[in-house]
Parts: sequence; C-alpha cells; structure tokens
Amino acid sequence: MNGFDADAITSVDTTGDADGIADVWLATERSVSLLALVVATFAGVQDEVPVGAIVTDHQGRILAAAGNRCVSGADPTGHAEMRSMRLAANRMENYRLTDARLTVTLEPCPMCLAAASMARLAQVRFAALRAWPVTTRQTRAPQQNLEHLQGAGALLRNFFAHKRELLYLGQDSALITGADGDEPLGSSIE
Repeated sequence: MNGFDADAITSVDTTGDADGIADVWLATERSVSLLALVVATFAGVQDEVPVGAIVTDHQGRILAAAGNRCVSGADPTGHAEMRSMRLAANRMENYRLTDARLTVTLEPCPMCLAAASMARLAQVRFAALRAWPVTTRQTRAPQQNLEHLQGAGALLRNFFAHKRELLYLGQDSALITGADGDEPLGSSIE
C-alpha cells in the first residue's frame, strides 16, 4: 500500500516525533468527525469492529486518535474511546482531560462513558446510536449526536452483515458479536 501503515491510523500516538499532524491541524468539528470515520474504517479492515475515536483539546488540536483493538490486542478494554483517552492522557501527562472533547463513531458503552466521566471530558460526541439503550446516559460529559456523519452507522451495518455472511458460508469461526462484546447478531445500529 505504498508504505501506508494502517496500524498508524488506528492508533495515532501523538507523543514524541509522531505529533506533527496533531500540532499542526486545528481541526473543525466536521473534520474531526470524518477523521474518526477514517480511523473506524481502518479498524474494520483489520477485522475489528469499525469504531474510531478522536480526542481534541479545547483549541481543536488533535491529542489522540484510535480505533478498536479488542481482538488483535486481546484486550477487553481495547475500545477506540478507551485507547484514545489513554493516548491523550499520556500526551497531556495527566489523567484528567478537563477541557478535552471525545468524538466517536458509535455511542460509547457504559465502560467508556464511565472512563470519560473519570477523565472529566468536557464533551462526548458520537455519530451512530447503539442498537440497545446505554443504561447510564447521565455522565459528567455532555453528549452530542453527530447526525451529519451518516456513514458511521452504514460502516457498522456493513461490517456485521459481512461477518454474518462469512459465518453462513462457514468461512469465519470468529464470534459474531462485536469485538467489544455488545453488538448482537442481527442488531441494528441506528
């Protein structure tokens, strides 16, 4: 792929020498949402549930970007939101991300919402609603649905449709539930 490293997209470590894009790109709300969708797409290419998350600071600078890595990382907490918050906290050298904003392609699960609350994020924004209601929609971080990012739901629906097709054809023995264990077979995303 012309030297393109998909892993670098699904886990943008913005510490050290790799922080050029984060320091230069003061991202708009829409461009951050689209970048989250790109990160989600690359997670899906790696056979992870295609979810992407971006953390930006109060000035719109990208602190971290990450996609799901539950399966390949053998990590039940490898959700895109958790990974991007970890990267951002490491970059800021503080577990409190008080003025930061989390943008994610799928409504965060209760674990990720709790982590966002613990990090004291200023805002959590998401594109696609989960198939089932999140039990705790009350967090410290205000949530905003990104209705303009229609591709996130389609990306997830297509991913699970492909998984079901492979299972039906006997070509995939992997679990059909999402990598984070919460997308049941046949569920709708939006």
